Amino acid sequence: MKSALVIGTGVTGLATAATLKKAGVHVRVLEKAPRPGGAIQSVQRDGFLVERGPHSLMVNSLNTAMLLGELGLSDKLLLPNDAAKNRYLLKGGEMVPVPMGPGKFLKSPLLSCSGKFRLLREPFIKRPCNLAEESLAAFVERRLGREVLDQMAEPFVSGIYAGDPERLSARHAFPALDKLEREHGSLIKGAMKAGKSKPAGSFKPVMASFQGGMHTLIEALAAQLGQDLECNCVIKSITHGDRWTVTWERDGETREYVADELILAAPAFSLRKLPLPQSVLDSIYDLHEIPYPPVTSFSLGYRREQIAHALDGFGVLVPSVENRRVLGVLFPSAFFPHRAPEDHVLLTAFLGGMRQPDVAQLPEAEQLALLKGELADIVGAFGEPVFSERSHWERAIPQYQVGHGDFMAMCKKAEATHPGLHLCGNYRGGIAVGQCLSNGVALGREIAAQQQP
Repeated sequence: MKSALVIGTGVTGLATAATLKKAGVHVRVLEKAPRPGGAIQSVQRDGFLVERGPHSLMVNSLNTAMLLGELGLSDKLLLPNDAAKNRYLLKGGEMVPVPMGPGKFLKSPLLSCSGKFRLLREPFIKRPCNLAEESLAAFVERRLGREVLDQMAEPFVSGIYAGDPERLSARHAFPALDKLEREHGSLIKGAMKAGKSKPAGSFKPVMASFQGGMHTLIEALAAQLGQDLECNCVIKSITHGDRWTVTWERDGETREYVADELILAAPAFSLRKLPLPQSVLDSIYDLHEIPYPPVTSFSLGYRREQIAHALDGFGVLVPSVENRRVLGVLFPSAFFPHRAPEDHVLLTAFLGGMRQPDVAQLPEAEQLALLKGELADIVGAFGEPVFSERSHWERAIPQYQVGHGDFMAMCKKAEATHPGLHLCGNYRGGIAVGQCLSNGVALGREIAAQQQP
């Protein structure tokens, strides 16, 4: 029997380990924190269910849906209410619905007449020859115009990455858009062709969560590993000869494990803190330079009558041109049931990111005060919230900035020169929970297949 050791218990690491174990590989999983799951944490208090990290995942393939079934999560899966289809953007201090069809788009006040005409020119704009890697801002402005960038793309990027489109790479952060232009010469033409080419009955991606919150997924993956998963571990040494030898300390006891495969599923910024062989450290020498901006979120509960807005949507994103100090606000109790007590609502607001990292570092009282002012203006909240839960991530989301391909090449070279080494996590292959889940399963299957006699 082959063996593997996984360091890190985000979704990617847990999915890799669970897949390996199912394939018959001996697995040991180590985590330095008291609990697995990384940023995925669900808190239930006073009748509210709060997500400290991601609020949902996209079930984007039949394989992912089957995995959730194998984990026993089919009966615990929650699909969003119809209200989740509505998305809002702030414009001129007012919440404006994002148009969901051509007819609504033409009537929407989000863009001026000139902005709409500029967007409709997109199919006729040719891609330049020998185009260098572009920022997302340059890509969107070139194809869709500055107004689309400022009013729509920039807040969208803040909602996903808490990032800056002037720095993010179009190719790496939004590969689907880059692919549409490369293959079809136009985003609009490509999207139309892609829609027509889907066979009848093909899998339709859906957004979902779980009855007990997103941490239900972590608990199900951890249950697959049982005693092979250990938390509160301090890695003492990692050496590489014919195999990988890892020693760690837990509860005052030193332990050792020898494995054929070493899977590093920790965040990129923490890898150089591990006692890895010098040759490995040299091969990933600046992987820690992938930026992770700070983000603070507040989940605030109000009585329903304290909010003037209908909250009939997923949430509202705030463009930087609005000069606000909040990135956006989600309405969790509007799109998933049992997120707030009866006659109450739950709002989750986000501060910081690449746009205003200093705001994420303000004292809690100051953050809460400015948020109450922002919510009063945006959704008509008045009075004191009846519930508050603050979450702060000093390094929240990896930024796939221009040049991110150099980091990915570094990972591939490190793996090629160190047999049995694998680097994975949300800095590689996508940041979304669904992507990390799929990536972990794919890596586990790849490793297991290589070990077949």
